[in-house]
Amino acid sequence: AQSDDDDITSPSYANEASPASSEEVPADTPARRSLPPHLSLSPIPGKGLGVVARAPIADGELVGYYQGEVMTEEVKDRRYLPSRASALTSQDEEWMRSRLDRGQTVTGCYLYGISLPDDDMYDRFNRGSKRGTDDDAAAAAKPPNRIYVDAEDEYESLWSRFINHASPPYNNVNPKSVHESYDGQPRVWFMANRDIEVGEEICFDYGEDYWLEGDEVY
Repeated sequence: AQSDDDDITSPSYANEASPASSEEVPADTPARRSLPPHLSLSPIPGKGLGVVARAPIADGELVGYYQGEVMTEEVKDRRYLPSRASALTSQDEEWMRSRLDRGQTVTGCYLYGISLPDDDMYDRFNRGSKRGTDDDAAAAAKPPNRIYVDAEDEYESLWSRFINHASPPYNNVNPKSVHESYDGQPRVWFMANRDIEVGEEICFDYGEDYWLEGDEVY
């Protein structure tokens, strides 16, 4: 049971008129269509869209999975870092055109990094990806040790891409991950870290490495 000191809740939107229900948000992508009925996709002041509970969620309950394109650190850097733009491959450029043609963004703000136990595991995930001109030198200088689940593309992800940030103790879900699940792919999921009431926004702590210098973090 929680003590009085632990009774921290996220802002509630249950009785406000401004947020729209999930039915009022155009359900034109797989990510938005995947939203379960006990959650709503609603405008959140100062944040854009966010996920709000329409039914109570118990402490320790599985809230949902984080799904997207799986990419290595090399591919992630080529596609999202301006300093690596010269290393883009034709595969990368085709990927970028596909995003933009479908009205999707290319910001790199939806990446979840997962640590790998060894280089062999990284090489397995890297098979099939074309290397940039200087990827071999970069890998030799700094051996990669993470892969990434990229949920930015709404045609490749789930509703959980809309979960916003909240710093502790206001975050009410925690992310969990394994580098290799039963299907050979990484898996990321969210667990409630306390009871979540109707009207609360679902939030997790993005972590210190997400933010840039000068960002206002709440």
